[in-house]
Amino acid sequence: MLNTARAAGPAGAGLVLLALVEPVTRLALPGLLGSSVDTAIAGRPMSTSLVLLLVVLAVGTLTEIARESWEVRAEVTGTRWLRSRVLRHLLSLGGDGRRHFAVGDVLSRLLESARTTATGISAMVIVLTSVCTSLGGLVALFWIDVWLGALFLVGAPAMWMLTRWLIRRVGAMTTTYQRLSGELASRFVDAVRGARSIRAHGTVDREVDRILAPLPELEAAGGAFWETQRKAMWQAGLLAPVLQIGVLAVGGFAALAGRISPGELLAAQGYLTYAQGLLKQTALLARLAVARGSAQRLRELLDVPVPASGLRHLPSGPGRLSLRGVRVRYGERWVLDGVNLDLPPGRSIAIVGASGAGKSTLTEVAGGLLTPDEGRVLLDGVPLSEVDPRELRSAFAFAFECPHLLGETLADALAYSDRTPSPRRVGEALRSSAAEGFVRRLPEGERTPLRDLRLSGGERQRLGLARAVARRARVVVLDDVTSSVDTATEVQIGAALERALRGTTRLIVAHRMSAAERADAVVWLHGGVVRAFAHHDELMEHPEYRAVFQPRRPSLGRDSAVERARDPELTMEMAPLPVERSHSDVRSGRAR
Repeated sequence: MLNTARAAGPAGAGLVLLALVEPVTRLALPGLLGSSVDTAIAGRPMSTSLVLLLVVLAVGTLTEIARESWEVRAEVTGTRWLRSRVLRHLLSLGGDGRRHFAVGDVLSRLLESARTTATGISAMVIVLTSVCTSLGGLVALFWIDVWLGALFLVGAPAMWMLTRWLIRRVGAMTTTYQRLSGELASRFVDAVRGARSIRAHGTVDREVDRILAPLPELEAAGGAFWETQRKAMWQAGLLAPVLQIGVLAVGGFAALAGRISPGELLAAQGYLTYAQGLLKQTALLARLAVARGSAQRLRELLDVPVPASGLRHLPSGPGRLSLRGVRVRYGERWVLDGVNLDLPPGRSIAIVGASGAGKSTLTEVAGGLLTPDEGRVLLDGVPLSEVDPRELRSAFAFAFECPHLLGETLADALAYSDRTPSPRRVGEALRSSAAEGFVRRLPEGERTPLRDLRLSGGERQRLGLARAVARRARVVVLDDVTSSVDTATEVQIGAALERALRGTTRLIVAHRMSAAERADAVVWLHGGVVRAFAHHDELMEHPEYRAVFQPRRPSLGRDSAVERARDPELTMEMAPLPVERSHSDVRSGRAR
């Protein structure tokens, strides 16, 4: 939270300044008031005392007004800074972030936890002010009469223990509450994404029950939060008056005995209130504990290390990719397990395998979007972890199965890149992806706002493909980018891409046999292991390879390896094929 306070800028600095000025004005007030009473009793002129009293009251009022204004500004500025920092870190994590946090959980941290953490700025400043005021009030009690301060110190430890208990309990419950809130948000996001499937299968009631399943536990956590505050408040409410009555009784006897004046007794009452100020702030301390719990949730995300990057420049090269001992784990399962590949530059390499074999993961690792748990990836002889991030991103272009179009207009989406391509390059890319025709038919063509677009899955895929082709990259990764287009259009796109990307290394996640046939070579994955690396014609000699393209059962989805492992009929025990000859054939340039 200290970083957040610094990021709040002038408003944060102003709050810190007020935290030092405000206690001075508060502590001066009881002393001046008591001095005025003693002056009046003694019959001396009161003009000086009254002027000082009015000045202190005016300064105190102005500081309170300024604090109210600066608190709002500091919280807004701090929230913006926190969200920007978390978002930048999350985007820097890339694919690594998906392995640690669900989408709904990230949204909960980005929106709720960031805002709550920022409110801790004002709470922290108020606590600092209360600490200074309380210590000043205690010192003043000792100054007026040593027994007043000593009696206060007798009851202070009990109040301090109660305060510590409150902060620990509320902080822990805040973390639990926001974790459950994130889980609820994740379930809701999943349901929104699958709204058509839910409606089509008539499972609305079942899905509502699934989404709301965390509610009882969430309600219990929220109830425990308020119950903790209730206990702390009534216990503090009992202890504080007892302590106050004791101190005032001692002060009254001291006044009767002549050790202190009536004005000092009046001042002692004010200083006692200030000395108890921090101990009475149970609601404020609970607010600070909530902010600390939220900050801990943000810290969990920010502590995930960003993939290593270096300062090396890529040498000029044809786009040769090499993978050495690459292993990637999701949870307890190894999605890729010991992948070793030397991919020939300037060729099209199809990645083939059953659902869940690790095809998309392999392309993400090869393209630097995902850091392997073990092993390394080299581009033209340089490890990706040592390459300057800007050069690394410029070296790769990606087209995904479900592309997200970003920007205000279609033209913005097509030119969305760190290096904006020329309009001519974008036009060539549209022709290569067979998207030029339907783009021309749009009312405003490439100037059509994205919010007005109503695209089919195949049209969206072709636009994503055009965006990737428009980048001049050494390696182009095509992750099942024609799964939603018809066979004839796929052939047309394949031929156009062959011309447009000739000499560029292409990694193509292939689910159709036609895509594997057009490739220069095929990487056959099975269970995260490279079963073979050869030409499609050679691999067709193996029944297991042919079975990859033959529909046997309804798809179990991208992450269905666990389900297949439970079903003996879907499990194939296969020994690795000898691939030495195939590797040499590919390297020698024998390609289709």
